[in-house]
Amino acid sequence: MSGFLWTADHLGWGIFALAVFTGLWLLLSDFCWRLTRIRITRFAATMATGWIVGVALILFGFYIASR
Repeated sequence: MSGFLWTADHLGWGIFALAVFTGLWLLLSDFCWRLTRIRITRFAATMATGWIVGVALILFGFYIASR
């Protein structure tokens, strides 16, 4: 997991992938929030669940790649 965080004296690609994914997810969330009429609790739960699934897939991908 250290290669995920730190590689060759700089941040690893894992952290970069998570940062990019999080930024894009926030943009997508804002876009969806502006286009739909939904209660904030349901919307926040849906977006949080989607973000957690995305992060889990990124972590799983880096875990498989490091084996």
